[in-house]
Amino acid sequence: MSKVLSSLIVSAVLVTNLAAQVPSFEWPDGKKMAISLSFDDARQSHPTIAKDLFRELDLDVTFYVVPSGMQDNLEGWKEVVADGHEIGNHTIHHPCTGNFAWSRHKALEQYSLSTMRQELLDANAAIKEMLGVDPVSFAYTCGNTFVGRGSERMSYVPLIDEMFESGRGWLNEAPNDPSFTDMAILQGIEMDGKDFEADIKPMIEEAKESGNWLLLAGHEVNTDGQQTTRVAMLRALAQYVKEHADEIWIAPVGTIAQYLKETRRKQAKVLAESLTFCTTFDQGYEADFARGESSIYGAKNYESTKLAIKGAVSAAIRLNESGLFGNALEFKRKVSDVIFYKAQDNVLYDPKNWNGTVSFWLKVNPNVDLAPGFTDPVQITDVNYNDAAIWADFSDKNPRSFRMGVFGDLTVWNPDNIGPDKNPDFNNRLVPAEDLPFAKDKWTHVAISFSGLNSDAGTASFYINGELQGSRNIPEPFTLATEENRIFLGLNFVGLMDEVSIFDQSLNADEIKVLYNLAEGI
Repeated sequence: MSKVLSSLIVSAVLVTNLAAQVPSFEWPDGKKMAISLSFDDARQSHPTIAKDLFRELDLDVTFYVVPSGMQDNLEGWKEVVADGHEIGNHTIHHPCTGNFAWSRHKALEQYSLSTMRQELLDANAAIKEMLGVDPVSFAYTCGNTFVGRGSERMSYVPLIDEMFESGRGWLNEAPNDPSFTDMAILQGIEMDGKDFEADIKPMIEEAKESGNWLLLAGHEVNTDGQQTTRVAMLRALAQYVKEHADEIWIAPVGTIAQYLKETRRKQAKVLAESLTFCTTFDQGYEADFARGESSIYGAKNYESTKLAIKGAVSAAIRLNESGLFGNALEFKRKVSDVIFYKAQDNVLYDPKNWNGTVSFWLKVNPNVDLAPGFTDPVQITDVNYNDAAIWADFSDKNPRSFRMGVFGDLTVWNPDNIGPDKNPDFNNRLVPAEDLPFAKDKWTHVAISFSGLNSDAGTASFYINGELQGSRNIPEPFTLATEENRIFLGLNFVGLMDEVSIFDQSLNADEIKVLYNLAEGI
């Protein structure tokens, strides 16, 4: 189980206010994106040219410093701090790979995690002594994120995650997705030697369109020179940001990183408030969290669920250690046996205005792994797949399609009970997925979000890996006998399933992305 999902479950146990709405990710004051400017090494131009320039432009930036670089102009660096700029840690000795000849005597290949930890502590102490600042941000020297060599080589990203609020990379190519990015290895894009119109503006426009955080990284600040961010570019950037102040938030790395973390914590908390059921299979078949009964039930076939036995799981179904996190539920072969959890109180049905979200993960190559016939990885119903039912299924013929089905009362939408092969309205009511990223060696996230069922505004939306596949209206009533309602898993399925979760809120597109990205951690 992921640390994040685990915390959701723990929080859900404690939360009593179920009315909160999950917030989508939003930049402050309606902004569309964020920009941070960062500069490495404590170069001589920073407390002189850069300081005066940023005063003029009214910009706050981040300086990742090597303490020895500040000694020649300590008073200037104190003014940098007084002006509101952030000071980050960039180590004591600026170690990089020994493939750089100048770094051979301080090669990361010769470091261990303990020596790196001590160097970072020493740098923090020196910065505190010189400037009175406790750094919360770090930048990887040369963008290298390892210590040691050969079989002893290992990443020190987890160390940065432990010691700092963020760690910035170097020479990366992508901006940071605020709901996905790993705070311990933020993407830093070079701005040295770049022209604003040709190089930087297109990146800003792209980040604005996608709502991302553009973290620019440079070294010297001057009119020209090697490893130098051009003054002209910075002036043009500042003017552009000023003209688009309603769309762009520009702030130091630490400020934006703190905002991202706080927003993610709020999102995770509200997801926890909405969680009604979750089974991760890490501790067996018992649901990890359930507002109703947590036990799994097994029956010989779909028609005999009233004779189901608690804990009876077919021999063709087992726990597999290769889960998304921990264990997964593995369906070895197609069987007539069925397993399910009771939906009462785990699915909070409302006869007037029913809202909810169903989320799960699959690892399967449907065109190869699945046996002939329709396959429903998840189906929630009290009667049948076409009568007050919510499900996702793979079609019966290759190449398989993957569809969302949300069907209200059969007597309303199909009063003559015409079979699906002879009833075009059946297929017209499905939402097929446009994206089919399923594979035997990777996990795919599936979500169905529905709102207003049993009202005049019933809708349902289908998502794959956080991306909307389509939506449809659900005009007919949705009548359930809650005591008979079931959460069926793996009907005719062959493959792996994990992290099945149900919420009592209809999560929107941004919220579904948050849920999808929880797999990577916060």
